Amino acid sequence: MRNGTMTRLTERLSRFLLLAFAALPLGACALADVASGPAPALYVLTAPEVDMPGGANAAAQLVVEEFSAPAAIDTARVVYKSSPNSIAYYAGARWADRAPRMIAALAVETLSDTGRFPAVTGPGAPVRTDLALSGDIRAFEAYRASGAGFGESATSIRVSLFVRLVRLRDRSIVASREFTAEAKAGSGMDGVVAGYDAALDEVLTALALWTFEQSLVAMPEKAGS
Repeated sequence: MRNGTMTRLTERLSRFLLLAFAALPLGACALADVASGPAPALYVLTAPEVDMPGGANAAAQLVVEEFSAPAAIDTARVVYKSSPNSIAYYAGARWADRAPRMIAALAVETLSDTGRFPAVTGPGAPVRTDLALSGDIRAFEAYRASGAGFGESATSIRVSLFVRLVRLRDRSIVASREFTAEAKAGSGMDGVVAGYDAALDEVLTALALWTFEQSLVAMPEKAGS
């Protein structure tokens, strides 16, 4: 009789605890997962050094707008495409900033470091600007090509930016162009990030040369030495 009573008490206690845990808010469970999981590793990319041609400097001051991007790219997560129609992200890895803002900041740094523009700023800077560089991120991803197999160098990185150079005094598009580059990823997450860095360096180098040439065309009356 005593054993039967203890069994019933145990069953009631078990049901109570089950109901109590089921009643916990979903948000609390999510916060517990985040707090108990390891912090992601943060990665940054670097601006390239561009070998600029000689001749006159550009006199136009330039603002680089934040590039637009699809929601899948407009994130700090590192994109991996296992097929043309699917998108995943590397676990435990994040960019130090959202990809569009990170790329725009690196474009500002690359153009400014050429020394060929009187000023290169990001959006919102309290300075007068003559030209604006804007555009779209069409690809910023790691992927594995069909038939690439597995192992080191089976993963590639693709970066593609479509940019527009706009003359602000009349809001006219001076020129537009797409810049695309690919690079092989090495082994491990560091190798993937190195591949991203190499592909973006190639794009930003070509972008800087093109922007400089087009700024001279857009405002020839202001070009100087």
